[in-house]
Amino acid sequence: MKRTFLIFCLMTFSLLNRANSAYFYADAVDAAIQDSFPADLQSTVASEYEAQMDQNGEIDTDGFEQVCYAGGYDVSTLNGAENCAAFANKITETCVYATGKGLPYYTNPTTPEEKIRKCVFDKAIDYVLVWDGRTVDRRKEDKGNRICDKYGKPLTDDKGNELLGVSKFGITTCASGLSVHCVENMTENQARQYYWTRFYRKYGYYKLPVEALAAVMELAVGGTGTVASELRATANITECGTGSVINDCMAEAVKRFIDENGVDAFYKTITTLRADKRGARSKARALGVQELSNAHIECQASVGD
Repeated sequence: MKRTFLIFCLMTFSLLNRANSAYFYADAVDAAIQDSFPADLQSTVASEYEAQMDQNGEIDTDGFEQVCYAGGYDVSTLNGAENCAAFANKITETCVYATGKGLPYYTNPTTPEEKIRKCVFDKAIDYVLVWDGRTVDRRKEDKGNRICDKYGKPLTDDKGNELLGVSKFGITTCASGLSVHCVENMTENQARQYYWTRFYRKYGYYKLPVEALAAVMELAVGGTGTVASELRATANITECGTGSVINDCMAEAVKRFIDENGVDAFYKTITTLRADKRGARSKARALGVQELSNAHIECQASVGD
């Protein structure tokens, strides 16, 4: 009976896993482990969890049972089975929107430069929200609104149909690794924190001159790799390496371009590059980013008041 109870609980977890997301963002797992197990066992549980994951980030019932055993939950007992099932549910329900150590620069900027950058960042996200809205979008034709594994590959059901995800505030289940539950229940402030830590900080946009920040942040929502490529093309960057992360070399090249050609030229060039690749609606969105070219001036005035 006790093992039957555990299997029932873990089957429920598995069904929730399939319905919401087959892969949970690693920080959500870490948060659930920290909340469920004593400190001296957390690293052991985390290692066992990783060892039991398949290539899609999923764990079967037997594997999850081993994870619980590693944390001291004897699933042959009713109490252990209940604790194990509660741990599984925490992974499903835990929503980690902000990661890393950069959030204080957003929630509590102290220097004038930090305040200006936060202001410009917010203006860029304001623009994102005008286009992406504040409601969950379930349009099946939007490939971003899928459920994906940790490698970004869309998952399918037993009949080969791709599992439908959601998007909100421009954040999709597929790209974020968040569950449907987490995306659906995201607040606007959490979305801003998501963009700050998982875009602005993670991809090095904080290294760019503040004049370029609004354009890069908005365009990055359409693809971090795409905007990095467009930055290279705009500033004629050929010797700063490849990849999506902005390094010091790229930041300096963008600054030189703006110093030599002006902010308006930067915005016009990079947004035109994006517009030339898109359909009518996306083209209008890209070209509209040019309206943000004065964001840094407005923010400097605001912070100075």
